[in-house]
Amino acid sequence: MRLAASLAALCLLASPVLAGEAWDDLKPLVFDDRVIEDGAGIVALHAPYRAKDERSVPITVDAAFSDGRKVKAVTLIIDENPMPVSASFRFENGQDAVSVGANFRFNGPSPLRAIVEADDGRLYMAEAPVKTIGLGACASPPVKSSNEAIASMGEMKLEDSIAHGAARQSGALHVANLEVSHPNLTGLQKDQITLLYIPARYVDTFDVWQGEEKLMTVEGGISIAEDPKLSFSYRDNGAGKLKIRIEDTKGASFEKVFDVSPQS
Repeated sequence: MRLAASLAALCLLASPVLAGEAWDDLKPLVFDDRVIEDGAGIVALHAPYRAKDERSVPITVDAAFSDGRKVKAVTLIIDENPMPVSASFRFENGQDAVSVGANFRFNGPSPLRAIVEADDGRLYMAEAPVKTIGLGACASPPVKSSNEAIASMGEMKLEDSIAHGAARQSGALHVANLEVSHPNLTGLQKDQITLLYIPARYVDTFDVWQGEEKLMTVEGGISIAEDPKLSFSYRDNGAGKLKIRIEDTKGASFEKVFDVSPQS
């Protein structure tokens, strides 16, 4: 399900009437009647119990199967956010082990969920509470001015490393940390001079290739913080280049190729 297309339907979950019941209403909208199993021993969700800055809360998920199955997708849900389905990481060919993450806005205290889909279609979930002071981060004014945001929009930085200090070789597990300059406007923020709402404009998709092989697609939304920071793991296929392409909801696209060869 494309996150941008589902925004209108999912925003109803921000209603106070649904407080404490958001997951019961959200689950059938996102996963229909599919069974979601306990992810203990499969999914590890890392989140602060109390957010230091609810405008940018770092969340990571580690997932792996010990029975030969592969991880097909990881979906992150913040129950009480205006757009609860916050990010979806989809792996083109599945991975035996994954580590993914991003920095998220929390509109207030909320359960956080990571749902992992195996390549046989079974779903597994881990959850954790995240406490905030409840200032409504989705409506917090942008940190950058509009001129600053436009001037740097689409700029990207990438740090690529080998997990657990292993040798850089084909098949080695890499961990990449991507920083993107983008305001990721929610549509709930006001211009501090005009007091008019700023139209929503956020990164809708992040696509990743190593050489000619497409590795993954990340679908984003308004819950991802201003100047998104994403982390993801991938298996080295021997190609020395990693290509990142992002597209936002205004149709703008940005692309950059990074050197991930042994000399990088």
